[in-house]
Amino acid sequence: MQERRFRGIGASPGIALGHVYLLQRSQPRIIYQFLIDKEQIKKETSRFKEAVNFARKEFLRFKQGLSIKEITHILDAYSVILKDPLLYKATLKRIKDERINAEWALLKSINEIERIFSKIDDDYLRQRFEDIRYVAERVMKYLSGEPTDSRYTYTHDTIIVAYDISPAETTHLQTKNIAGFITEIGTRTSHTAIVAQALKIPAVVGVKAITSSIKDGEFIIIDGLNGEVIVSPTSATVEEYTRRKEEYRLYRKEIEKDAYLPARTPDGFCLNVMANVELFEEVYSVLSAGAEGIGLFRTEFFYLQQKGFPDEERLFRYFKKAVELVSPYSVTFRTLDIGGDKFISKLDFGKEINPALGLRAIRLCLNQKTIFRTQLRAILRASAYGKARILIPFVSSLEEIHKVKAILQDIKEELKREGHPFDERIPLGIMIEVPSAVSICDFLAREVDFFSIGTNDLIQYALAIDRTNEQVAYLYEPLHPAILQMIKTSVKAAKRAGIKVGICGEMAAEPAYIPIILGFGLDEISVNMQVIPLIKRIIRETNFRDTKWMVDEILKFPTTEQIKSYIKQTLQDLPQTLSNIRYESLITSSHE
Repeated sequence: MQERRFRGIGASPGIALGHVYLLQRSQPRIIYQFLIDKEQIKKETSRFKEAVNFARKEFLRFKQGLSIKEITHILDAYSVILKDPLLYKATLKRIKDERINAEWALLKSINEIERIFSKIDDDYLRQRFEDIRYVAERVMKYLSGEPTDSRYTYTHDTIIVAYDISPAETTHLQTKNIAGFITEIGTRTSHTAIVAQALKIPAVVGVKAITSSIKDGEFIIIDGLNGEVIVSPTSATVEEYTRRKEEYRLYRKEIEKDAYLPARTPDGFCLNVMANVELFEEVYSVLSAGAEGIGLFRTEFFYLQQKGFPDEERLFRYFKKAVELVSPYSVTFRTLDIGGDKFISKLDFGKEINPALGLRAIRLCLNQKTIFRTQLRAILRASAYGKARILIPFVSSLEEIHKVKAILQDIKEELKREGHPFDERIPLGIMIEVPSAVSICDFLAREVDFFSIGTNDLIQYALAIDRTNEQVAYLYEPLHPAILQMIKTSVKAAKRAGIKVGICGEMAAEPAYIPIILGFGLDEISVNMQVIPLIKRIIRETNFRDTKWMVDEILKFPTTEQIKSYIKQTLQDLPQTLSNIRYESLITSSHE
């Protein structure tokens, strides 16, 4: 059979060769959708509650004997979803008000939740609907009388191929025989990706139509580094990837043994390398990845997984656990960075033509102070149990900082009266991601304790690019002279004010850009955990004085192409990276 190649998203690094096992998740059959009499409401209500209780016990059973905390925490989240008002209360209400059977009521609840999530632009947030769908599926199968439990057995070097793989399903898998995961859906922040990373198994997600394009037992290659799947490879391809697999194994062994060492250049410059955290379950892996704390803890998920808003106690429990797990390093909690269009609530913010430039992030928080105060109180209380920092996104004026500081002071006095301990000197920082913030960064630096440059949005707003628009995505360029000048301006302002400055955008996670970031003299960067060992290795092998001189030179160039050309010429002698790909190759392929 002819060799076939498929593209997806590299979700967990590594290379694997093996045979396909198609994991077919059977869909629950809705046999009946019928109206019920008033007398039958109690029976259908009991059936639904019994099914929910069964699913809860099932998730608890899955957890038994598990040692991987990332998976056990996801299973805990599944148990919470079972009682989510949008799923649980809404279904009970439909049974009672519409007088329909439990299966039909649950299906309507799922469809309504899907409708709500479909309006969310953010892929990461939209991905969370798959968790709700899976939990509802377990309940539906019980209601329909279908088997919910099955055990899978595999031969050595099996590669699991599925539409999706839930954390609950991984508890059934004999992971010692599994070489890799491939799914049709998912992102780098999906649970499949998190589980695969925790198990250190290569994974490629988002491979469209893969389950209908291959058969059980077919020999395939999975490249979790480049997001590629090769079906029925030729003997030459097998030989090539067998060699690359061994090279990668030795490479990972080499860089991981030094992952805990500080990121210090040979000439003595230190750059703190911290982790970006999307989901709470990732917190458990922060230190083992070699991170020196969490530089960006995204808090949005807590507000988007339920109809109402999380209360202070719930947020406090999670935040407290995070600072305890990451101690003695710090956790930087970014306050809400979403707009009113993304809330799964009945709160009416009004329809916005361009939400990206509307009521979002700190603007929304200052508009809805009750939500903001609840989050700040939880962060402050958690600061008593470890090192915590507060990071305010989307700041565009000095007035916003003054308002935030006034609210913080009021909350501190409130907590003192109530007897809650907290760090009275908790650092307050802002994200530099709006051009107006760059223009007044000297004034902003006098008011805060640190800057975090959010290159993702800064590039988008500075260059007037919608990076989700394929027709202009090619213009999204971190090496644009304007972006480099903005970074320089922000760093200099921070240094003059004596505060710390870092980058938390994707630019910092690109190995090819590390010498440039070093040359700016930043204090810290925060990146995806998967790249931390590599980033630290590059820093330890690169002289700061060389990169500083290089940055001074590239800032003189007026075009991106001139900058790229100069970098390729200058970095010839710097360390090799992944799979012997030199910096020049990375620069050529990155963001083009």
